[in-house]
Amino acid sequence: MRFPVWRTLVARLALGALLAVTATQADASSPITKTTVAVADAPALAAALGEQAAASAVDVNEQPTSRAGDLVIARKSASTSASQVVERVIADLDATYDDHTTVPSAASAGAEMPVEIRITNTGKRTWVAGGDQPVRLGYHWYDADGHTLLGDGARAALPADVSTGQTTTVTVNVRAPQVDGTYVLAWDLVQEGVGWFSASAVSMKSERVVVGDGVTFYGKGWGHGIGLSQWGAQGWAQGAAGPRLSGEEILAKYFPGANLVSRPEAPPFRVLISAPSNGCVGRTIFDSARMSSEGGMRLVNDADPAIVYAQAAPGQTLRASRSGAAVMVTDEWSRRVVYAGRDAVRVVPVQPWDPISISEKGLSYRGDLWLQTAGGSLTVVNVVSPDDYMRGVLPGEMLPFWEIEALRAQAVTARTYAAWKQSSASEREWDVRDDVSDQCYGGHSAETERTNTAVASTAGQFLFYDGEPIRAMFSSANGGATENPGCVFNAIRVGDTWGCAEGWSYLSSVPDPAELAAYDKRGANPYAELWAEHFSGGEIRAQILVDYGVDIGQFLSIAFNESAGGRPISVIVRGNRRSVDLHGDQFLRRTLGLASTMVRTAPF
Repeated sequence: MRFPVWRTLVARLALGALLAVTATQADASSPITKTTVAVADAPALAAALGEQAAASAVDVNEQPTSRAGDLVIARKSASTSASQVVERVIADLDATYDDHTTVPSAASAGAEMPVEIRITNTGKRTWVAGGDQPVRLGYHWYDADGHTLLGDGARAALPADVSTGQTTTVTVNVRAPQVDGTYVLAWDLVQEGVGWFSASAVSMKSERVVVGDGVTFYGKGWGHGIGLSQWGAQGWAQGAAGPRLSGEEILAKYFPGANLVSRPEAPPFRVLISAPSNGCVGRTIFDSARMSSEGGMRLVNDADPAIVYAQAAPGQTLRASRSGAAVMVTDEWSRRVVYAGRDAVRVVPVQPWDPISISEKGLSYRGDLWLQTAGGSLTVVNVVSPDDYMRGVLPGEMLPFWEIEALRAQAVTARTYAAWKQSSASEREWDVRDDVSDQCYGGHSAETERTNTAVASTAGQFLFYDGEPIRAMFSSANGGATENPGCVFNAIRVGDTWGCAEGWSYLSSVPDPAELAAYDKRGANPYAELWAEHFSGGEIRAQILVDYGVDIGQFLSIAFNESAGGRPISVIVRGNRRSVDLHGDQFLRRTLGLASTMVRTAPF
């Protein structure tokens, strides 16, 4: 017989209406305090409980079976009175299930998996692990409509007696249903020979499991989800989730506790524009760079700019190349070598406002160009002021026609990010790269009037915390909530799984309703829509073998070890040969290529 959840609730409500508590007394044969009740109308009680009571209450003279996988629905014997049922239902039992379990979110049909669950005894009775009537942990399977599919799965013994207030961890071998579909796995304690705790109004813990071939990941967002959301900034500036916010207010949303400070004399940034950087345009510098400027330029010694090696006329091209371990610079008009040596050199425009063009990149840049050889290739670094750098970054990171306050928030964020990278770049010859590994930088060629206005209105502004620039991270879309980097990039091993490392308070997880409601002239935020990617069990097995060198065998199940923000810190993949606990961001976004780690195995 199948009993939907709503019928259980109706039965319990009816029971409460029919009972009148008359006294509390100590059982002479037991130190356990019990509540004695008077039944107002025993036939009405029996009718109210009906078949649900028969299915959930085990007669005191019956010993439930515990064979794994058997469909066992215990029934009340005809000799059991209604008051006996009530005495068992109203008991000093209670339990709290920990939010974290290792229940798989997706599994293959019929797969058997060991699952760990933590339970706390919040009642007034000790759970006895041994004897004739031990307390054990079992489970029920329900289908998507709440009908009972399996009334009694495998039961697991408690490792020891559990006193009031104590917490224990129990491992149960769970067998998935044989038919593909979405199911609810409900955890329920049982005292053998007495009954299920759920019959005593102790809540079960329910978890959704998708059964099928492989896994379908449903997700929202695009990127790591840490810090500022670009679509979220657009939404807050539009007033998509409340009043319109200024750039400063948007920054306070995403970086709580950080301070907006002005540093007009901040040192220039050093931007790597040669290999492996590609400027987000797919073009890079390997062994040579042809440079020219409409106002002319000078080639000088980097350590002593008073040493001038060449003076190029307006439009004249100097070609830098690698010659062994040395830099060689040639005047392309005369084909004369104007410099050859191992010292770093710098190309400086005659007029500081004139950009320098590099034909290999197809772009022009404000500031100076620093040249050196390293690692067997020519290294070219653009040395540029923070605000001139931002003029070349902002159009590549946010659409120029977006809300001006969103652009202003992005400008401060990107400028601060570069300053943070600079603070840890003491052993490098550059601070940031010009591509997605840091920030897309198109130099002077990328500038627009609207983005330059946003940069000018935030000139010299940075976000600081404890006197230092913050790690001002951002992504396209977070899926409705930001994440702590300690749970993503900096996740650490904790025992045999992964946990969140200590993060920064200004990058704590915060809800982001404005992102989900954001739009622009093209339409609604496309990353607010639910996307889906399916992988067969064989594909998951192959990807793990390639990236991690582990053959899990036949795929059985996948489970998420989630952070408080709702993203997987790690992903537990079980096979019939091996099980692996993989770093969540690396496995989902790098190995599987998913757009985001804001994922589930069923639509949400």
